[in-house]
Amino acid sequence: MVAYNITLTKKNKVEALELLEFSAKIIESCKINYWLDGGTLLGLVRENRLLPWDDDLDISMMHPGPDELALKELIKKFKKANKRVKVRYFKKNNYYFSINNIRVIKIRNKYFFGLLKGNVCLEIFIRYKIEDETYCKVGDQVQVIPYNLCNSYKTLIFQNYNYYVPQLTSEYLTFKYGDWKIPVKEWCVFNDDKSMM
Repeated sequence: MVAYNITLTKKNKVEALELLEFSAKIIESCKINYWLDGGTLLGLVRENRLLPWDDDLDISMMHPGPDELALKELIKKFKKANKRVKVRYFKKNNYYFSINNIRVIKIRNKYFFGLLKGNVCLEIFIRYKIEDETYCKVGDQVQVIPYNLCNSYKTLIFQNYNYYVPQLTSEYLTFKYGDWKIPVKEWCVFNDDKSMM
């Protein structure tokens, strides 16, 4: 599935690399733990590159607590840095999520006084812990990942920057992708991601 109708090649690749490093630095300045996720994690671990057929960047983080102050500070820093920020909230309560909690933060570059947006979108998925599982919403579906696969981190050096990835990277990727060492260019998160409910 192509959500953004781009690929991370040519000028989009350059924009993606800059946006990824910039975003990691902003998140770290807020002292929020994060990890690379989805195709971003897969590409860097398996191929030491952003996957050229991917269409966005993915980061995940645990929900920081009931007041969301850390997330509000993060959003403020992105806006102050002249980034285009879209925040999506949950619209109703259910077992996993509470109304008005943050679901995802979408970051893009903006140009010409905000009249134009960058091609590349970086999505920050907010995960919620319930017992031994973590949950987030991707599109209209719920994604579940065991807490033990995303509660500790290590660094992965990519283009001279230390990004955070799950400590159990191989297990995390196996949980999501199955045999993640074999490239699959036609991949749909809603049909193929093993962590989707």
